[in-house]
Amino acid sequence: MKSMFIFLILLLSCSLFPEMLNYDKVLTNLKGVKYYNNEEFQESENYFNENSINYPREGKLHFNQGNALYKTGKLEEAENEYNMAFRDDDFKEKSVLYQNLGNIKFQQQDFKNALKHYRNALIENPDNEDARFNYELASRYLQQQQQQQQQQNQDDKNKEEKKEKQKSQEEKKEQEQKQDQQQQKQKDEEEQKTEKQKQEQMKKDKKKEDAEKMLKALLQKEKEEMKKEKQKLNVDKSKSGKYW
Repeated sequence: MKSMFIFLILLLSCSLFPEMLNYDKVLTNLKGVKYYNNEEFQESENYFNENSINYPREGKLHFNQGNALYKTGKLEEAENEYNMAFRDDDFKEKSVLYQNLGNIKFQQQDFKNALKHYRNALIENPDNEDARFNYELASRYLQQQQQQQQQQNQDDKNKEEKKEKQKSQEEKKEQEQKQDQQQQKQKDEEEQKTEKQKQEQMKKDKKKEDAEKMLKALLQKEKEEMKKEKQKLNVDKSKSGKYW
């Protein structure tokens, strides 16, 4: 009888235990929702995080945690929580999940992937007007982004062409300077050569002039000596009275 009583107590405890766990989960979630509605997102994140850890397979809890993380600006962590919510096949709000993932990509200015998530949200629920509005908005932003990127690419191309043109001009100028320097060097060498030749010619001319002067002087001296010799002969003839 005693063993039967113990068995009944254990059976009753086992039947009540899941309800107690469920109550704890619900209570924790309600606290998180309360703080979330009061825009105390950090506090709500703490409660939702506790639930998501204790009940990792429940998509709704990861969804709530993702929302709180999104509000506190932890976009990558929020994305992870939303992806974990997808693992729960019983979670029905997949359209909202896709929409929230699109919002994350939108915040990251990844408009291409944002469009993909918004499109999936509309596939899951064509009546999701928020997803439709965000899809159109992301589409416009993507178009603007692509135009800006094209403009940036064109600006970069123009800048690169300008840089190449400037480089080419600098190289041309440098080449011209080298040519001018080379020409000036050749000119200086030719002038030095000419000057050297001129100096050598002047030396030759001076030597020639000196030689001519010396020869002229010798001739003059010889002429004077001959003249003196002739005068001497004339004097001698005059004295002897002989003529030939």
